[in-house]
Amino acid sequence: MSPNSPGPPVIDPTRQRVRKAAALLAFAGPVALPRASRSGCHASLLLATLAYLVALGGAALLNVKTPILDGVPLYLLTAGLLCFWGHAILPRFHRTVLVVEAVCIVFALGLSLACLSYLGPITDLPLRDTEMIWLDRHLGFDWIQIMRNFDHRQFVLIMMDGAYATFTAQLIGTVLVLIAFGRTRELDRFFVTFVCASILAELASVLAPTLGPMLTLARNDSFLHLPTLGRATGQIVLALRNGNLRTIDLDAINGIISFPSLHAAVAVIVPYTLRWNKPLFWPILALDCVMLASAIPSGNHYLSDVLGGIVVAIVAILCAARRLDFYALIFSTSASETSKLA
Repeated sequence: MSPNSPGPPVIDPTRQRVRKAAALLAFAGPVALPRASRSGCHASLLLATLAYLVALGGAALLNVKTPILDGVPLYLLTAGLLCFWGHAILPRFHRTVLVVEAVCIVFALGLSLACLSYLGPITDLPLRDTEMIWLDRHLGFDWIQIMRNFDHRQFVLIMMDGAYATFTAQLIGTVLVLIAFGRTRELDRFFVTFVCASILAELASVLAPTLGPMLTLARNDSFLHLPTLGRATGQIVLALRNGNLRTIDLDAINGIISFPSLHAAVAVIVPYTLRWNKPLFWPILALDCVMLASAIPSGNHYLSDVLGGIVVAIVAILCAARRLDFYALIFSTSASETSKLA
């Protein structure tokens, strides 16, 4: 090689590193992080979280111990992870993820709402049983006389008591049916409707607390077949009002709302939710007609409570439709903005 010939080209090490990095990125392709899923029960999760925070804050304000709420944060955390990322990370197991998510929301809602139902009587507002009895009688309904006649109809009472006991099973069954048929939006709407009904019922029970007809009208009566569950519920309300009960544990899971009747509200909400499935709708409607009527001989409810529960259900259905549409609009807008920035 002559001294005048050009030497080997000088390669800038910085430029070389940039080229290697570019080649590596071109080979690897774009790496996308899983985005938040839009398939979960977002509105239900939000309301379940709010219900828990209100129950926790109310218990702290009233100086009440709430071991019933100890497991709720874990349920909410699990539901949140599955709701926002579980469906995106595990798309092949969408239905399984939705089942676990719904179960966690059911537990979180059930425990939080049950706790709230126990906090209401502690406010110690005046009892309204007298007004409920007056209203029943003006509607032509004498609770104690009608129940004494019912007490001799054992088979009818057994049937009604069985229908009354399907309250929780109907809620869980409706959730499973909606998941099985892939109706995620209806599932979210069902949760929101039930939460709205529960909150409305609990607010009404705070403003118009009652002990129920079994304790008020039939405290010393003895019955052959009529259930006396209402006496135990009324005694719990009295213990809360007197300050003798300051710990709310898992025994409170069934709630103690007398006015308005949540059984009556659910007897309207469940058939309404399943109205799209005719083979299920008619049997459920028949069952809920019996459950609606069974709320009265249970001893927990006046006729006024049942009518109030029907009104609560109608208002909750209307409120849930608007809130869910509003939340879906917000979520879809934020998701589209996120996709533009990605």
